[in-house]
Amino acid sequence: MVSAYIALYLFLAGTGAGAFLIGSVVDIVLRFRPMAARGWFARVSAVTDAGLVLGPVLVAVSALFLVLDLGVPERAFRLFLVSTPSLLSMGAWSIVAFCGSAAAALVLGALAGDDDDDFERERGSGRVVLRVGEFASSVVATGLALFVVVYAGVFLAMYPSLPFLHTFWVPVLFMASALACGLAALMVTAFFRQAMPEVAGAMDALLAVDAVLIAVEAVVLGVFLVDSFAAAGPSLTAAQLLVSGRLLPLFWVGVVFAGLVVPFSVDVVCRRLPAPMAVALGATCTLVGGLCLRIALLMAT
Repeated sequence: MVSAYIALYLFLAGTGAGAFLIGSVVDIVLRFRPMAARGWFARVSAVTDAGLVLGPVLVAVSALFLVLDLGVPERAFRLFLVSTPSLLSMGAWSIVAFCGSAAAALVLGALAGDDDDDFERERGSGRVVLRVGEFASSVVATGLALFVVVYAGVFLAMYPSLPFLHTFWVPVLFMASALACGLAALMVTAFFRQAMPEVAGAMDALLAVDAVLIAVEAVVLGVFLVDSFAAAGPSLTAAQLLVSGRLLPLFWVGVVFAGLVVPFSVDVVCRRLPAPMAVALGATCTLVGGLCLRIALLMAT
C-alpha cells in the first residue's frame, strides 16, 4: 500500500480525470447554453479546453505506473480477463475506455471542423454524423472521467482491514483533491500558453473557483482527521502518525502548507493583483500537495 507507483497512479489518474471533467463541463455548457458564449464560461474556456487533451494524456501515463506497481505486464493484463469483476478491474477498464472515448471525441471533432455551413451542407458532407459521434464520445468520456475521479477513493475505502481509510470521507477527499489538482494542471498549462491573449483573462476568471476547490479540500481533510481522532484503535494511531509522528513534515509542509495554504493565499492575492507567474507557482504547489496527500495517507495506513 505504500508503493510510490500506486501514489503516482492515483495522483495522475485523479488529476487527469479532474482536468478533463472541468474542461468537458465548460464545453457542454457552451454547447447548450448560447447565452453562456458571451459570459464566464466562454471566458474560461481558453484555459479549460486544454483539459480535453491533457486529461487523457495524464490518465494514460497513470496506467504505466499501475503496470510498474504490479511488477510485470502479465499481471496488468489479467485485470482485464478476470471472470469475476472487481473494483480494481473496473478501474483498469475505465481508464482504457476513458482514454479511448476521449481520443475518439478529439479525432471526430477535428474531422468535423468548425465550419459555419448550413445544416443541409453539413448533412451532405457527413459532418452531422461526425458531430453526433463526437458529442456521444464526449458524453461517454465525461461519465468515465467522473468514475475515475471517484474510483480511487472508493477503492481505498472499501477494505475494512484498513480502518484509517475505511470511511466515507476518503472518496470525498480524493474527489475534492482530484478537481483541485485538475484545475491546477490546467492553470500550469495555461502559463505556457500566454501568447494567446485570452488566456491571461481566463486564468484570472478561474481564481475564485480554484480558491473554492482548495477550501473544500481543506474542510474535507479536516473533517476526515477529526473523524479519525474520534475513532479508537488503528485509525487514531494512523492520524497521530500523520499529524505528529514521523509523517509530520510530509503532512504539514507538503499537504497543508504547499497544497492548501500557499495556493489559497495566491488565489486571494492575485484576484486583486494579477500575476500569472504567481498563479502558476500556486498551482504547482497544489499539485505537489496532491501527490503528498496520497503518499501521506498510504504511508500512515
